[in-house]
Amino acid sequence: MSFTFKRLVAAAGLAAAAAFAQHGAASAQELRFVHAYPVASQHHRNVEWFTQQVTERTKGEVKFRVFPSAQIMPINQELPGILSGEVAMTYSVAPVVASVEPLWGVFDLPFAFDVKLDNMGHAARFFASEKGGGVLAAAMEKRGFKLITIAPTDYPSSIYLTKTVAPKTVEDVKGLKIRITGGRIAQLTGEALGYSPVAIAGAELVPALSQGVVDGGILPPIYTLDNKLPLKGLMVGPQAWPATTPIIMSLQVFNSLSPANQKIMMDVGAELRDRALKIVEENATKALETLKAGGADVSYFSAEETARWRDMTKPVWEAFAKDNGAGAQAMLDELARLRDAK
Repeated sequence: MSFTFKRLVAAAGLAAAAAFAQHGAASAQELRFVHAYPVASQHHRNVEWFTQQVTERTKGEVKFRVFPSAQIMPINQELPGILSGEVAMTYSVAPVVASVEPLWGVFDLPFAFDVKLDNMGHAARFFASEKGGGVLAAAMEKRGFKLITIAPTDYPSSIYLTKTVAPKTVEDVKGLKIRITGGRIAQLTGEALGYSPVAIAGAELVPALSQGVVDGGILPPIYTLDNKLPLKGLMVGPQAWPATTPIIMSLQVFNSLSPANQKIMMDVGAELRDRALKIVEENATKALETLKAGGADVSYFSAEETARWRDMTKPVWEAFAKDNGAGAQAMLDELARLRDAK
């Protein structure tokens, strides 16, 4: 952590403490929870379940005021807003968190998670592991945040094209322009596999696809269906998981809760993790069947093609470990151990 960022975290912690002291116990009991997703989304349903459970189990000692749909601030300002004491917690997304803590780039790594449409066990074990999710949690605490849980709302992403024929091999995507959410890992992956990665914000995705700015994107099935994206050639597999969504709160505020309420917060978070993954298992295949019924051509990564893509992107994994040190390597080792131990 740089000296400048250390000073920022220290100053933000003091600001949060001052705000907490100014508002007293009422502030501790009503936490401002922000997220950028609409109320009709699974993201918001997850937040509703989490906040209701915590409030009930703490017998009202911890309450929440939820602000969905980026009502207070855009998603990229939520973590600074937590540090400044403006809000207490958020349901964020991996690329945004990676802008603060680069270890979250693990979710951009190609084929890191050996998950199936109806079996998210590898991910569940990694999220719960001290050398997996625990590494991310420790890194976030150094930056003034508390990682409550990791609760995805979609299956991992792979290459979805606007043309009506699904890609089946790496040769089918070479030379194409493929939308990514951004970040060094996603950029390196495109270069390794031979397509041109183009960073495009979510709000600009539909016009970019419709106007041919890109030929497709690294996207998941439920999001593609819910947002009626103009995509017809879908190659399904766990290529990357940039849409992984964690609940993160102010470490200062978390530490102000009683030990009993801290435990309740973390216990409910763990339950939400398992609940969220189960919902993905139930809905990912349904989403793909609906997309196929609407005219999409769907192919699935074969074991041989998966191994081939993973082998071609080994330099990406090496770059992640080199850039991010011991924590990154610990997570890579844990991903491999959990894959072999299943």
